[in-house]
Amino acid sequence: MDLFKETMSSRERSLAALSGKPYDRIPVYLLISDHAARTIGVSVADYQTSARLMADGQLAAWRRYGMDLINTGPGLTGIAEAIGSRLAFPDNTAYVVGYAVQSEADLERLKIPDPNSAGRLPLFLEATALVLKEVGDQVPVSLTTAGPFTTAANLRGTEQFLRDLRRDPDFVHRLLRFATDSIIPFAREAIARGGRIGLAEPVASGTLISPRLFREFALPYLKELISLLAGLAGSAPSLHVCGNTGKIWQDMADSGASVLSLDDEVDLAEARAAVGERVALLGNIRPTASMVLGTPDDVQANVRECLAKGVGSPKGYILGLGCALPINAPPENVHALMAAAREYGRWAAVEPVMSIKQIEIV
Repeated sequence: MDLFKETMSSRERSLAALSGKPYDRIPVYLLISDHAARTIGVSVADYQTSARLMADGQLAAWRRYGMDLINTGPGLTGIAEAIGSRLAFPDNTAYVVGYAVQSEADLERLKIPDPNSAGRLPLFLEATALVLKEVGDQVPVSLTTAGPFTTAANLRGTEQFLRDLRRDPDFVHRLLRFATDSIIPFAREAIARGGRIGLAEPVASGTLISPRLFREFALPYLKELISLLAGLAGSAPSLHVCGNTGKIWQDMADSGASVLSLDDEVDLAEARAAVGERVALLGNIRPTASMVLGTPDDVQANVRECLAKGVGSPKGYILGLGCALPINAPPENVHALMAAAREYGRWAAVEPVMSIKQIEIV
């Protein structure tokens, strides 16, 4: 590959890609969370309980890889934890071990968490401020947050919550109302400090619920929350839903999200054809098959495949993973992804890789 010098900041590059203007190379959003702990050689538990380590890890990952978005949490469990669910912190992704809502009576006793004092929410806000102070003029800082549906599941327990959808829908709506109201103060505080919110709804996946249930229980609260956040931030947040979302792409676009982040389980070209005229797309390099189990050559081939399908999408396209970067992804694979973005994702170089046939023979 020839030498290539970037001429835009991540902020400039992202804005250009989403407004149809020329860019030096395609923006790359890697949802890096606990992999940042590996980058600075600390345990995940230490990383997840220290604002300074969160900031240091994210800054170190950004300097090492050069991705175009920094992520400072609170992830899928942070809001639920602040409300009262208990987490375990292995040297990997945190998970819920005690659910705050064991009964309907529990819900009535809970209070909306104060983002400046509840759980680890203050740590995420502090980490955001530290990162913004250092590089906020260069790179966007996003706080990936569980949406209402996933937050409710992390308060109730996913299995029980999914049963409740059919057995007690009125209770589910009360729980979703509370979950939505609990996200808002944190999101408001994060935006006020200069961060942005990205919403993730893995429990609303088509793998777990039907499109009908998505429209009845997930979509109304997403639309409300996204509308509010768009008003606060000046633009709407992104939305990621795991698994096969093909049957709800139109609904995801109806949510008002600015960007749909797509799982690698779906075909990016099909999503582009279905909703590319309505909303920007992000994705969908294979997080496990390419980034963990693959070689650098596999990663680069996957990047070219995604570019062929995504570049030129009417509302814009950002190169990214189908989900978060796995904690143990080899650094050489992340470097290979970024190298491929610089080589094949330049504004003047994207036309030759627009067809799948061309990708297959290169």
